[in-house]
Amino acid sequence: MDTALDLPLPQGSHIQAYADDIIVVIRGKDKEEIETRGNAILEKLLAWGAEHKLSFNIQKTFQMPITFGGRLNLGNPPIISINNHTIQVVNNIKYLGVTWDCCLTFTKHFKALRDKTDSLTYKLSTVANEFYSKRSGLFRRSYYGAIEPYILFGVGAWGNRLKLKKIRDSLNSLQRRPLIKITKAYRTISTEALQVIAGIVPLDIKAKGVFGKFLLTTINNDIKFGSKIFKWEYYETRLDPHNIHPADNISITCDKHKPSGEEIVIYTDGSKINDQVGAAIVVFYYNAEIFNRTIRLSDFATVYQAEITGIQMVLEFISTIGPWNKINLYTDSLSVLEALNTFKTSKQEILAIKNDILEMSKEKSITLHWIPAHTGIQGHEAADSYAKKATTRPNIEKIPKKSFKQLKNAISNVEIQIWQERWILSTTKNRRHTEKLIPAVSIHTKKFSHFIVQFLSGHGRFPAYFVRFGRSLNIKCPCGAVGDTLHYVVNCPFTEKYAKKN
Repeated sequence: MDTALDLPLPQGSHIQAYADDIIVVIRGKDKEEIETRGNAILEKLLAWGAEHKLSFNIQKTFQMPITFGGRLNLGNPPIISINNHTIQVVNNIKYLGVTWDCCLTFTKHFKALRDKTDSLTYKLSTVANEFYSKRSGLFRRSYYGAIEPYILFGVGAWGNRLKLKKIRDSLNSLQRRPLIKITKAYRTISTEALQVIAGIVPLDIKAKGVFGKFLLTTINNDIKFGSKIFKWEYYETRLDPHNIHPADNISITCDKHKPSGEEIVIYTDGSKINDQVGAAIVVFYYNAEIFNRTIRLSDFATVYQAEITGIQMVLEFISTIGPWNKINLYTDSLSVLEALNTFKTSKQEILAIKNDILEMSKEKSITLHWIPAHTGIQGHEAADSYAKKATTRPNIEKIPKKSFKQLKNAISNVEIQIWQERWILSTTKNRRHTEKLIPAVSIHTKKFSHFIVQFLSGHGRFPAYFVRFGRSLNIKCPCGAVGDTLHYVVNCPFTEKYAKKN
């Protein structure tokens, strides 16, 4: 199949394959150009198939004209053929879990998602209910771990359509049933109030955040999310481990042997004090200090990045000395050592360190060791002291790229900001009661009981609620006042002792 991907194609066209399915994307200025290019590509594919003793089933081959923009229409589609058989025209195609339609509205995709999400919610809830009395947060975890990722799958394909209100409303509608299950709220509650009480970000905002991360880390595009601009070159590039041949995957092992004091021994450490970050190395030769170096990193850098910088400084030092019999490198960063020990990695810096150690090991014997922190070992205590001093250096000497975790946190903060602005500016009448009680949105909202949710939402077993929805004609509390939510908490003499208790 790889050879099919290398076929020469007309400009604006490309082939994509998954398993034994091939999809051809053809671009042209008009229908005639698409016809010409499409038939030329299929001739090449047929020749490729004949060479590899493969054939294409005309019954399972379809074309979908993209009518978005008005250049093409289903009534007069391009005529593209296989062996003199015109390929069938369809208005939607499901590929890799996403249903594409000719207008790029993704309406059918979200309709299918609704049915499957409702089914998934029901199936998960039946399992969660077995443990719900003891583990009230179980279904919430199921939502974050299964339902939300399932709905947002393929956001890289349909994310550009999030500017359409119809798509945003569809996402929040999909979220509604799982949130009712999480909060045990009445079904009449507004979706906006439901999201705030549950402490779960509206799904359309979450989708924009996920799509933004996709553009930033996969497509390498700058994005504007909310009022903040994210530049892709400021963040770590994540490698795809599957793009590296298995034979090229290497593991750098380590041990837990204590320093013997023989030959060259190098200690490295990283430190973060008062939001300032530093890294240091110190070199000993038969227990005598012969070299040290410190670097201050950007204040946003993590201790993990400082530890990686320390390893890089060690390798830079080793490259300056000639062939040596034995070099021992000691660090207390188990996370870095484990990353080096793992065959596959998605971090560019870890892969570079692996390759450098492998290359240097041709002339020098380099052994990595882990030692626990603050155990009184002279060399490690010296490295720790130098690393702390590095945080006070006047100038920043290294600006590492921000980690993917920092990107996620920054995106999450913008999501909360957008959500808060929406909550304040919303004109939905049904959420006003909740806004008085919960003016600020948060994903750290306390997990409320079913009874507290009734109070927070204003939708519950109250006379005013029953009258509002035509279930009763009597709006009065037995005490004679209007029986709304606040009355039972603030004024009702019959519930006064319970209100004070809580």
